[in-house]
Amino acid sequence: MYKLALLTILSLFLTTTDATAQSRDFDGIWSGSLITSNGDENEITLYIEDNNVYSVYIDEDGDRAKYKMNEVIWSKGYGEQISFVWMNKGGAWTETQMYSIVWLDRNRISVHHLRHVSNEDGESGNTDWGYTSEGILRKE
Repeated sequence: MYKLALLTILSLFLTTTDATAQSRDFDGIWSGSLITSNGDENEITLYIEDNNVYSVYIDEDGDRAKYKMNEVIWSKGYGEQISFVWMNKGGAWTETQMYSIVWLDRNRISVHHLRHVSNEDGESGNTDWGYTSEGILRKE
């Protein structure tokens, strides 16, 4: 009987802990502009579902679709925030992009973004470049 009671209490604790880890509902399509550290403006649309974040593109039929070419390596929601990282590799380059998203209200999220790219540079190693950006996305 003691073991059953202990398992029941542990189960309730774990269920409650998981339920309170994410206190906001980020699910939906969010779009807007991010302003880069060098002053450029980049349009972005994100699709968020169960704390998983996907880029969105327009397919050949004119419909929105999840852009799966950029593999999301890690995505985690906690409290009023979601963070995610994706990586991509081409012939002579590799890049990582990191996003930190904060819930402002049911119609707006704040996004801070870091992009870091490395390029193979022959036998001498790699070169790198990158930038940061930030902005507000609105729920569609």
